[in-house]
Amino acid sequence: MKRVFLLLIVCLSISMNAQEIKFYGEAAQGGIVIGKGEKLVSATLNNTKLQIDKNGVFLFGFDRNATGKYLLKVRFKNKKTEIYEYIIEKKEYEKQHLRLASKYVTPPKKLERRIRHEAQLMKSARAKVGKVKDALFMEGFVYPVDSVDIRSTFGLQRILNGKPSNVHNGLDFGGVEGDSIRAITDGIVRIAGKNFFYNGNFILLDHGQGLTSVYLHMSKILVTDNPKVKKGSAIGLIGETGRATGPHLHLGVQWYKKRIDPMSLLEMRLEK
Repeated sequence: MKRVFLLLIVCLSISMNAQEIKFYGEAAQGGIVIGKGEKLVSATLNNTKLQIDKNGVFLFGFDRNATGKYLLKVRFKNKKTEIYEYIIEKKEYEKQHLRLASKYVTPPKKLERRIRHEAQLMKSARAKVGKVKDALFMEGFVYPVDSVDIRSTFGLQRILNGKPSNVHNGLDFGGVEGDSIRAITDGIVRIAGKNFFYNGNFILLDHGQGLTSVYLHMSKILVTDNPKVKKGSAIGLIGETGRATGPHLHLGVQWYKKRIDPMSLLEMRLEK
């Protein structure tokens, strides 16, 4: 009986000192990985230090063009270090041909000043990203529209009026003008831009730890700069403002400057 009691104490001791991190998501081009553990001191991906909130949550992502080996190093309060290796392989992306008004492919010089000004406004808004350490995104993710009619996927090489252009860094959801657009998770409005040349009416949300989502081409914006929004709350209405070929929502996601496939979040199931 004494031996059984001693064995029980040893097993409990091992269990209490075991270090465990639960991971969500996929390490791939355009992918996001969320980690959650206890008694974490630090986490770094290669040479990038990651933010860890009070609940032991951290996040990292891989750009659309990321390739090669990445090492995640996590240190615990007991001075133990865990190392996780990720190998990111190259994907093949399809091409998409679109016809647009010529001004959206080669803007006339008279619009250059406006475009530069709008780019600076967006840059200033994104400069605030990374200052929120709390993982607001742990509320989980929902689709931004009721009708999941995906017209254009992430990562496509776009050919505009026969000329290669930027890749498509988001998802396009078809819809009817006036349909509601919802926040995919909790966030803070960093900019509610009106009538931008390319984006039209749009909103940029900050979800903490460098994760953002942007909603373009709205017919109407329902929120203003800086207020907090909840997952699933209405933030705007579908439209075709800016560089759009019809009523739809363009949803873009980034981790800092890394271009992320929104589907990597929308398909994720988190446990609080």
